[in-house]
Amino acid sequence: MVRSDQTPVLALLDELQAAEQAGAAALGRWIACCQDPVLRGGLRVMHARDVAHAELARGRLVELGGSAHAAVAPRLDALSALLGSSSSSDRVKLGLLLARFPEGARDPLDGALAAIESDDETRALLDGVRDDDRLGLDWLHVIAHAPPVVPRERLGGVEQANGVAFLGALAAALGGAADVARAWSAVSRLSGLRGGLRAIAGRATAHAALARERLLELGNVPAAVALSPPTLAAARAWYGAAERDDEDKLARLLDPAGPSRAPVTAIEEFTDTLAEDVETREILRLIGAGEGATLAWLAAYRHVSLDPEPAEWVRV
Repeated sequence: MVRSDQTPVLALLDELQAAEQAGAAALGRWIACCQDPVLRGGLRVMHARDVAHAELARGRLVELGGSAHAAVAPRLDALSALLGSSSSSDRVKLGLLLARFPEGARDPLDGALAAIESDDETRALLDGVRDDDRLGLDWLHVIAHAPPVVPRERLGGVEQANGVAFLGALAAALGGAADVARAWSAVSRLSGLRGGLRAIAGRATAHAALARERLLELGNVPAAVALSPPTLAAARAWYGAAERDDEDKLARLLDPAGPSRAPVTAIEEFTDTLAEDVETREILRLIGAGEGATLAWLAAYRHVSLDPEPAEWVRV
């Protein structure tokens, strides 16, 4: 039976899963006809995240005893049709989309999250969704001020080969990170941390899938690109150990001398080498920002959890 105090949470999750699913569909239609490779690269990351958000919201909704039945608002259907139209330019579509989300506007999830007082897991999960959406909108506002880019007919062989190698390694690393985050969330004693880890796992899974998708578009998958099975198994076992304290895990992951920032740093350095493949560059730029948000959220959560009189929540 659903508790009365969970009713607003269930309604929020139901509305969110419908909206994220509709958003993913709209972006998918735009991507299919987008002519600007820079814009298309970022849209693909946003689409992958929206799909993951819908899955996260539906999964949590079912766990709490609810079911997905919310209808998509007619205005979202209209937006989807407009974004998928080949008769409007990419810049017109971008302008119309950003008019709905002007710079400095209040995030619509802010008020909803503030109202969730008794479900830290859901609130933390949705905090991750909000971070992803904010990163995407910030990127779109930057792109809106940049000139459109004409796609190249062919990429240079060296840059394409480097892109294939990097994307293969990145997909393997992010897939492993998602596995470890899921193993940790399954045993965490802290409800807020569990929710955050679930959002983090969903983000990493979406990023890994997109990296593999782009890799296939650029060339053959290097057969040897994979995390070492013993290394991955050891990480999954360490972070997935129920008897190990969450603080020990956070301390190890966030150790400045540890490897946690390596993927973010590697992405930042590699994007600087991409002069021709601007679609991959923007895909990686947004993936890197998302992985940076992961570390920022975990650091903020650790700070709050160690505070003897913590604030109710920390916005990353």
